[in-house]
Amino acid sequence: MRRRQFLAAAAAAALAGCSRGPASFTRSAGTTGPGTTSAAPTTTAAPTTTEPPAPPATTPPPTPGTPQEVLARSTVPVLCFHNLRDHIPTDSEAARSIITPPSVLTAQLQALRDGGFTPVSGTALVDHLEFGTPLPARPVLLTFDDGWGSHHAVALPELVRFGFVGTFFPQTMVLGAEGWLSEDDLRDLDRAGMTIGAHSYDHQRMDRLGGDQWRVQVDEPRAQLGGILGHPVDLLAYPYGVWSQEAVDHVAAAGYRAAFQLGDAQDPDRPLMTIRRIMPPPTWDGPTLIAQMDAAF
Repeated sequence: MRRRQFLAAAAAAALAGCSRGPASFTRSAGTTGPGTTSAAPTTTAAPTTTEPPAPPATTPPPTPGTPQEVLARSTVPVLCFHNLRDHIPTDSEAARSIITPPSVLTAQLQALRDGGFTPVSGTALVDHLEFGTPLPARPVLLTFDDGWGSHHAVALPELVRFGFVGTFFPQTMVLGAEGWLSEDDLRDLDRAGMTIGAHSYDHQRMDRLGGDQWRVQVDEPRAQLGGILGHPVDLLAYPYGVWSQEAVDHVAAAGYRAAFQLGDAQDPDRPLMTIRRIMPPPTWDGPTLIAQMDAAF
């Protein structure tokens, strides 16, 4: 201890010792001589008993639902979007079916709002599926695959304007490349209340992986995205929406809580790892979108 600290501590201790005050003295009523004093009688205070503080109340963790319960709750529509830009002459018919012009995205979001739908986060949906956590009336999950730069440039401002949230699944190989999301873009999405999940390293079909590819395509993207965002990433979307039992095993072992596919029926034993989505093409107007959602879910 430094000398000054030592002296300060010593002074504090002395002051504490003096704070009790001197004993009181008074002239005794029975004194026989002048100037004779006697100490006033002192009394000992009864000891106080302090009850130990009650332990804080704890809420037991929620109980996960059975696979059958998860399947019964799987009625929330989940939509999957890809690139958001106007079509160009060189786009193939297949590309046009999954490229959504910004004006179409706006119209479809408007239709959801007018239809009374409330977009929820991916985490909120999984909480509902797994634990039965309540969701708002007419919930819907909006997801955006691949990591296109338009997800930050187009989707983010539109979602914010409507007061909506979305869930984004980028490939990690393309982060920072021209036309794709950057790490700063991901942080912006995260700060805006959006959910970030993984979509593999470079969009390989997960029903065809083997060996060390699982680490590259499943484990490392989760770790990389978590490092960028500063918190765990526990959702995944299968590239092409394709999955297999082996893929489900590896995704679960890597620490993902849930995973999203396209089109197929959910696995009856592991429905959280095979959550269904549909892709609304840009040809769907508002009423068609709502009708298709109602039919699919």
